[in-house]
Amino acid sequence: MKIKFRCGGFDRRVWWTSMVIILALGGLCAWLFATAEGAYYLAAWTTMTAVVIVALCLLSVPYRVVLSEDKLELRALVESVYIPLHSVVDVEVVGSKGFGRKLPLCGIGGFWGYYGRWIAVRGWKIYRVFATRRTGCVAIHTTKHRYLVSCRTPEMLRTMILHNRARNSHER
Repeated sequence: MKIKFRCGGFDRRVWWTSMVIILALGGLCAWLFATAEGAYYLAAWTTMTAVVIVALCLLSVPYRVVLSEDKLELRALVESVYIPLHSVVDVEVVGSKGFGRKLPLCGIGGFWGYYGRWIAVRGWKIYRVFATRRTGCVAIHTTKHRYLVSCRTPEMLRTMILHNRARNSHER
């Protein structure tokens, strides 16, 4: 049986950050077209680059966490990550402190969510982040990776992961 958890909607911080970035990019592109004086290729190139980056960010937004009997799926439109439950070492609800002292290494922070690879300044550990908000996060530590996932019901997700992991270990 599969249990589906929604990542939750965007919080105010994400909406404001996203709108400010879109307005700044739109203003930059409009300014480039207004001052191009015949060199519209530079303005067009910049506009297309901005549109592609915004589209890639929108495609990378996590939207669902699916827990089955033997694995956990973190789904986004572009990428889905499958975590076998037998490799899960620890699961904890971290809330908004999960983002404390973490910096985006190769990812986005605040533009339509938080995702990508982030590095924790304390301990220099790399996390794969799949979050649409800073609150209600679950840290999942496996034997190879660390994940930070947002969820509307983080305590229930934690409980179900631990329950399914324990049931799978008894069946082996």
